Amino acid sequence: MKRQKHSFEKRLAAVKHYFTADDGDRVTAAKYNVPRTQVRLWTAVYESQGEEGLKPKPLGVSVDPEIRVQAVKAIIEQNMPLNEVVGLFKLSGTGGLTRWMKIYAQHGEDGLRSIRLGKPRSPDMKDDPVKAAEALEKSKDKRIEEIERKLKFMELKILYLKKLKALGQQGKKLK
Repeated sequence: MKRQKHSFEKRLAAVKHYFTADDGDRVTAAKYNVPRTQVRLWTAVYESQGEEGLKPKPLGVSVDPEIRVQAVKAIIEQNMPLNEVVGLFKLSGTGGLTRWMKIYAQHGEDGLRSIRLGKPRSPDMKDDPVKAAEALEKSKDKRIEEIERKLKFMELKILYLKKLKALGQQGKKLK
């Protein structure tokens, strides 16, 4: 899962404060140091999904293409606010919705149904297996360099700890 800006506990506390206190979204947002729109989103999600909606979603899990189409149509045809659509379709936020709307405007429903996760491979790698092999080899070399760097760091750390331990024992002998 990706690192969240705001923890589940902070989200839940902000939502509970919003519903229990008579402060409104501006004061709640100021109290928890978050944007006002974020408080509105969290409260809409909480109302439709409960605490489960505030928990982090796993990264890489794609939303069903039909849900994407329905969500975008709800925004366009029914003029539903983004926050309501997030709550209705149990989405993680409005960022994906705005991206889907752009894709829908450019490519229609088929564009929404064909969204793939991850970074697309460069077109020249598809055509040229030699370039693809070179890129794979380069990534392996980078990985090996990274592992070697970590190993050297760990070796130095062990040496440092041994030296620290020896100095500590030497200090005890002097006392």
